[in-house]
Formats: sequence, C-alpha cells, structure tokens
Amino acid sequence: MKDFEQLSHTADIEIRVYGITLAQLFEHALMGMFQVIGPRVVGCTIENERVVCPQLSQVRELAVSSFDIESLLVDFLSEAWYLSDIHDEAYLKVDIHELTQTQIRATLHGVIVQGFDVVEIKAVTYHDLHIEQIDGIWQTNIVFDI
Repeated sequence: MKDFEQLSHTADIEIRVYGITLAQLFEHALMGMFQVIGPRVVGCTIENERVVCPQLSQVRELAVSSFDIESLLVDFLSEAWYLSDIHDEAYLKVDIHELTQTQIRATLHGVIVQGFDVVEIKAVTYHDLHIEQIDGIWQTNIVFDI
C-alpha cells in the first residue's frame, strides 16, 4: 500500500493519502504535505524522491479540535504548517496520541529547514476533500493552495 502520491493539478498541489487506520491516514497526510514541497535540510539525503534525515531533533506538541473528521484533518495540517512557518521546520514524522472524529493530540518530529524546493503552501483547502474507506483502506485527496 502506498502512503501518499502526488496528483496532477493545474494551479496547486494535490496529493492522495492512504492509511489502514485513520491515524495512519493523518500521519501520511502530514508526511505527504512536507515531502511534496521538498524541504531543504542540511545533513539529510534524498532517497526515492523523499527527504530522509538521520535524526528528527525538533519536537512540537499539537492539540487540535474541530467539528468533523475532514475539518480536523485540514485544521491539523494547517496547524502543522503554521508551526513549520514560524519555526522554519519541516515535520517528517508524527506520533498520534489521541484521535477521535473531532480531536487530535500528537507530537510532531522534524528538522530545521533552509527553505523548500518547490514552493511554500498558502493554505490547506477543502477542495476534493472527502475521507472514505475503500476496500478496507482509508483515503482522501488533499489540495494545497500555493
């Protein structure tokens, strides 16, 4: 099973994210968001078109509430992007401690970045966002406004 894939989009960036569980879907969404924009990081390598770092020394706690699971995903990714923007970090791993239909509590693990190769994200959008389970696999498309 893939964790995420980048889809063709005319003006923005779109990814399709997969997970066996909803928690894994959220993990892969975070990873996909940061991997598709190509964080520039000293001491990390590129393997199979992904940034791989021997150590993720930056740690941020995150707690988000929203009114449904789709909004929670958008708000979770938006908050992670906000933290990335103010701390100049990219988060490549997440430990999810609690996940319900309306709340998430997690620890983000990342690295300090010198910038991003592709672009910086303006916003995580609701366009084409519908979390669904197909053949036992959770999936959704996420569009990032750039």
